[in-house]
Amino acid sequence: MDTRSTLILIRLISLDTFIIHKSNLTTKTKIHFMRFLKRKIVKAQRGYSTKKNNTVKMFSYVLCRKTKKIGSAKSLTQRNRNLDLPKSKVPHRCLKNVAKNYGRAICNFVISEISDLYLEPLIKNTSIDIKVYRKFIKEKKESMDGIESLRELLLPNEADDKLIADYKKTFQHLAIIFIKYFSVNWIYGGKLSYKMEYLKLRFKMLRRVQNPELFTCIR
Repeated sequence: MDTRSTLILIRLISLDTFIIHKSNLTTKTKIHFMRFLKRKIVKAQRGYSTKKNNTVKMFSYVLCRKTKKIGSAKSLTQRNRNLDLPKSKVPHRCLKNVAKNYGRAICNFVISEISDLYLEPLIKNTSIDIKVYRKFIKEKKESMDGIESLRELLLPNEADDKLIADYKKTFQHLAIIFIKYFSVNWIYGGKLSYKMEYLKLRFKMLRRVQNPELFTCIR
């Protein structure tokens, strides 16, 4: 075997050694392959025929294929993790009507007889008449179209008389009760398109109803 062939074989053996160490083979298997390579080096140096030395190349080819498969699987997984997928438009669509839908659902709760258990103790020390109050809420429900109208129904202002201020405070208390205890049933039992998004927004809505002066947006 001439000097050039020997150098090529040594480079090939070095490559095989590198691949073995980088592969996911067990330590015992790596030792077995290293011994195999050492025997091939000795045989090549003693002048064995090219046909026999082709087994080294075949071994290198098989091991390279195994390593490439492992590497490809890892790189594919990494690419999938780092893949810059377009952000879903569902949250933006659903945010458009969140305040409106929650506001109308709260109004429906207040108007219904289900709220009697909570409404009666709230108006005990006020001059609120239940029938008149529910008529007032029903009218507000018809004009409920977003954050501003819901915020107006939650937050008393200077122009409101004592009765309207009591209406709004009572509505705020009932809204908190609805979001805490009845909103999940409303979300899953209703015709909402984005049920999971509305479920995730429950606590944001609760914080905004509890602090209506900060209720300017939903993100």
